[in-house]
Amino acid sequence: MTSFVPSLVETHANALRLLVDPGAGGPVNGDGRAQVAFSDRNGGTSPPPYDSLNLAARVGDDPHRVEDNRVRVAEAAGFDPERLRLARQVHGAEVLDVTSRDPVVAGEADVITTSERDLVIGILTADCTPVVVAGAGRVAIAHAGWRGLVAGAVEAAVAAVGDAHAAWVGPSIHACCYEVGPEVVGAFRRRGLPVAGEDRVDPGRAASFALHRAGVDRVAASIECTSCDPRYFSYRRDGTTGRQGAFVWLS
Repeated sequence: MTSFVPSLVETHANALRLLVDPGAGGPVNGDGRAQVAFSDRNGGTSPPPYDSLNLAARVGDDPHRVEDNRVRVAEAAGFDPERLRLARQVHGAEVLDVTSRDPVVAGEADVITTSERDLVIGILTADCTPVVVAGAGRVAIAHAGWRGLVAGAVEAAVAAVGDAHAAWVGPSIHACCYEVGPEVVGAFRRRGLPVAGEDRVDPGRAASFALHRAGVDRVAASIECTSCDPRYFSYRRDGTTGRQGAFVWLS
């Protein structure tokens, strides 16, 4: 395990662009390998303002197009779309432990974890930070916007996997585009999270900080800003829009 260093690289499959770890997450104590994938907004079938690879069924898009987009991502990333499990995200830190017996939307939570082989857990974002954590035969994924970061979603994901050995922080909004009020800056400071000024915070940087503080030394973090980069959905930039996905599974 000491030689494994997580990474994120751009790859293309079936006309889709993904960020993945080509090292496949390294060995997880003989209990599977953590496979990681982050999608963007391109290569799908949804019309504006959800163009085009929207994966969220609750933003006003045609559900048939959403389903088709999910199948496209699954095929590009190399997982079975029937094995995908999601949650109703509420900007908190509740943890949901899922199995294949659960429905696709397994419950209400912002952290999902599983130890079941080839069961894919995912979260959907449009500026919030997606965080993946791998441990001893278990993986977790967290939806970490500013409220989730303050609530402890990252720390909950680390605790869910036990002995966490690696983590991945996907594309999110960064301080360049994230002007906030004093209540958000104050909440970050009270939680001991870094701030980027009197009116800005950086959720991606804060997620990496929280991981290191929780004892996860090996972290791969995207520097892409979802608001700056038109390849991503951004609620801050566009308002009504779609959602990209972050996924992890044990193979």
